[in-house]
Amino acid sequence: MLGRVVAVAVVQAALSLAAPGAVAQSQETARGRVLYEMRCGLCHDRSVHQRNPRAARSFAEIRAFVVRWDRELGAVWLDEEIDAVSRYLNDRYYHYPCPPGVCKSERAQLPRAPGPGAFAQR
Repeated sequence: MLGRVVAVAVVQAALSLAAPGAVAQSQETARGRVLYEMRCGLCHDRSVHQRNPRAARSFAEIRAFVVRWDRELGAVWLDEEIDAVSRYLNDRYYHYPCPPGVCKSERAQLPRAPGPGAFAQR
């Protein structure tokens, strides 16, 4: 329990020190980044998320990997923390559509803009 209190305090402190507008991230994405870097960053560098072929082929698979490794390391994250880390990884590396129940911002729920000529008259 004390470890969780310390981790939450560190995350809150890191978020409060971030300069407003310095990084175009939601607070939840920033929270996910801090959690990921504190717990996963020692073993994972960014290359693990940029290899081809990618192990995760959807947002659900990203989340499944986060859940799997959280359990491997003692299952200390709450569902909200797992979601925050999953959103961070998706925003940073993968860019898959994010389920509305997990991604609360309207921007995250919108499909990508159609390409040129998508609205051409018939």
